[in-house]
Amino acid sequence: MYLLTSAPYLIIGLGLILGKAGLRPALLSWGVCILGGLSGLAVTIAILGMGQPWVLAVLSFLPFIIVLIMVIKDVSYPLLNDVATDLDTPTAFTAALHAPVNASRDMTYPESFKLKVRNRYPNVRPLILDEPADQAFDRVINLVKSRPNWRITHQDPAAKIIEAEAVTSFLGFVDDVVIQVSPQQGASRVDMRSKSREGAVDAGKNAKRIEKFLKQLRQAGGVQSSDHSAGR
Repeated sequence: MYLLTSAPYLIIGLGLILGKAGLRPALLSWGVCILGGLSGLAVTIAILGMGQPWVLAVLSFLPFIIVLIMVIKDVSYPLLNDVATDLDTPTAFTAALHAPVNASRDMTYPESFKLKVRNRYPNVRPLILDEPADQAFDRVINLVKSRPNWRITHQDPAAKIIEAEAVTSFLGFVDDVVIQVSPQQGASRVDMRSKSREGAVDAGKNAKRIEKFLKQLRQAGGVQSSDHSAGR
């Protein structure tokens, strides 16, 4: 019976291991975790039906509760997986177009996402820096290189655009990121876009990534704050 109680934990553990090992698509790893949660519910019902100690039932039910909370959290976010600071003219991907997983995907920015982003993520907006664009771009590159689990896939100093693949710490989901620096009235403007490769819902990950990156970029330079009108 104790072995049966541990089964949900073992299944979820397998899902996490597969995610860390780079199983693709990463949604398969998440599916294994969900299966582990459902198995916890099944084991709980079996334990209660056999009149076994309630402690075993609680231990078996816990994985189901954890997975259920995570699923509820995911679906509480807007149905979108692509976020950009400039919603009028979102920065286009270049290197990401050549990734095999993106070969059959439409990488243009969905019109239906724009209003959702504006309503749900009002703080996702361009960053205006009181410094030359070349200097700002150098700092962008250095910050991208310092990010754990990010890999630069394209870099264009002339256009001041850099692309990267960002791997999430949970289950290893891969997202495409593009950042562009533009001169603006003696200062510079930084736009950023983050797009998930898998899933219709990103659980807020892309917006959080943009907000965190631009906040760190602003703090590192000790210069101007975000633009409150551009690109919105």
